[in-house]
Amino acid sequence: MNRETDNAKLIAFWNQVFGQSEEEEETEAVKFEELAPSKELYLAAASLSVHDKVLDYGCGDAWASIIMAHHGCEDITAADPAESAVKSALQSAALYHMTERIHPLQIDEHWLNTVGEQTYDGIFCSNVLDVIPEETAREILTQFHRIAKDDADLIIGMNYYLSPQTAETKGLELIEGKYLYVDGVLRLVSKTDEEWKEFFSPFFEVKNLQDFAWPGEKTKTRRLFHLKKKI
Repeated sequence: MNRETDNAKLIAFWNQVFGQSEEEEETEAVKFEELAPSKELYLAAASLSVHDKVLDYGCGDAWASIIMAHHGCEDITAADPAESAVKSALQSAALYHMTERIHPLQIDEHWLNTVGEQTYDGIFCSNVLDVIPEETAREILTQFHRIAKDDADLIIGMNYYLSPQTAETKGLELIEGKYLYVDGVLRLVSKTDEEWKEFFSPFFEVKNLQDFAWPGEKTKTRRLFHLKKKI
């Protein structure tokens, strides 16, 4: 494992994913409730709309930003390192007539360092921290703590916990018992709820933990961590 190599491969992977999505982009807007993969994710994004300035970190096509803007948030930074994701976010903002509220931005690994202290009173980050190297995730959390206002709300979406035993039954290999690579790309850093709480603990307190499922999944094994900044 090499952090720089993993990060570069991940950006290339997501660039390809959103590049394909861009080619298949629908020209008509769907209902706002259908933008999120689950009701829990929809409500979580909507809950941040009460804040004045929100960061959607690792925004993808900006579905969460659209939901927040729809519910009244007027200043959303939709940030992503993948160029094609930002292009999709720009298209989404235009499609839903949200260009005055949503500000898509292509970022690099140093961008968070340039953001001023206590800039955001809400941060949404889904399907990011558990698919990147742990050192990178820790640096992101450090910066989230710095740029979040003292009373900010943070929502972190995570994939399911994949135990070494379950991985073995599925014919998957977890390196060091937690790192799942697919075709050479890091696709999961598998941690239990308690392990993630411990990971957050230097910076944030877990206020609430919700389980949810994506369409087609029978059980709710994915997780939403609602965090409060430790002061």
